Amino acid sequence: MAAAAGNAAPHPVVLPDTTDASRTGYALLQVGHDTVFRVGRQRYRLLLRADTDSTKPLLAVTTGAVGSFFAADSASFARTGQVRGYEGWHTITLLDSVGRMVFRQRLRKADFFGVVDPDVVTVSQPQAPRLLGVHGPSQRLALAVEIGIPYSDVAQRVVVLLRLDGSGRQLFNSYRSNWGAADCVPRLLTDGTLLTCQALVPPSGPPVSLQKSRAELVAAFPLTDTTLFTAYRYGYYRPAPPAAASPATAENLPIEGATPSAEFQEADQWVEDARRRRSPNAFVITPRGRVRQRLRYTGTEGTMAYEVPRRYVWQTHTYYLLDGQRGLLAIDKRRPGTAALSFRQMARFRPPRRPAEIRFELRGLNARYAFYLEPQQPRQLRLEQLPAPE
Repeated sequence: MAAAAGNAAPHPVVLPDTTDASRTGYALLQVGHDTVFRVGRQRYRLLLRADTDSTKPLLAVTTGAVGSFFAADSASFARTGQVRGYEGWHTITLLDSVGRMVFRQRLRKADFFGVVDPDVVTVSQPQAPRLLGVHGPSQRLALAVEIGIPYSDVAQRVVVLLRLDGSGRQLFNSYRSNWGAADCVPRLLTDGTLLTCQALVPPSGPPVSLQKSRAELVAAFPLTDTTLFTAYRYGYYRPAPPAAASPATAENLPIEGATPSAEFQEADQWVEDARRRRSPNAFVITPRGRVRQRLRYTGTEGTMAYEVPRRYVWQTHTYYLLDGQRGLLAIDKRRPGTAALSFRQMARFRPPRRPAEIRFELRGLNARYAFYLEPQQPRQLRLEQLPAPE
């Protein structure tokens, strides 16, 4: 008996899940700051800077996003489409625990030309990079660089991936336009995979694209340390016909054949793929892109970027995703399985609130709800309709 017990297989060690289950948010032009972090016992200090040199002008031809406000020459803008900015740098410096330099990386504006639109980079005012995360086992750190047109809400984001010795620099696009950007925050996942909001970049092996044919990514965020939620809407953008220029705006037209300036350009038109209207459009996937579960979710909202209204209730280990037309999508964090909870099956809330009941609110663009549940019954909720958000 003793020998048999000695040969018994040890119980597997289950590591605690460390994913931040709170609401991820979209924010425009977030500025980074110096920070200190540790990898194992080694302490590092990261210095993040951004500078502009007004003695070194740069020129680019507008692709439509940058209008005549930044024209190199207002009188000739209609013919040349040239916009002007100034050279700038993003400097990333890593110091060890005694202040010795481990590396210094300086990225010029031209380093971003292959990742985001050159005209937007040219006129942008450099902002300090922002640390996204550090992964000790793969010796990688990731930073976000926000690049936008000054005095506007037009912005793009680049993710910079580096090894802790400064080698292996890679740049990735996170979004090309904040209008319609996915509900996603780029980050390093616990296994070292980089979520760029366009792809998953593992520590080894090729990246896994999150893009799909004739579809727009509207959400990508971790559910657990080993799973993510992704959602799409099916269809494509059809370019809008060029707007007719009035005498007041004719002088601002870019060069012949170019897209009209954003000052008077009509938005591209979204064309839904009706054949996939009932097809699964949301997926629970692994960091390597393997699909664990296929779902149908149509609750994304937003006036600029997309947003999935959601709440994580830690007492029940459950995410609740709001679908304003139907109800809730419940996802169990411990055993990623889902359940659709329709408004019709929820009891109407009537006071008093029960002693053990948990209350949480969710709001969409035009509606606001309070939900009540008891921890032992995470899929039986009471519903209270609240005054619509102002």
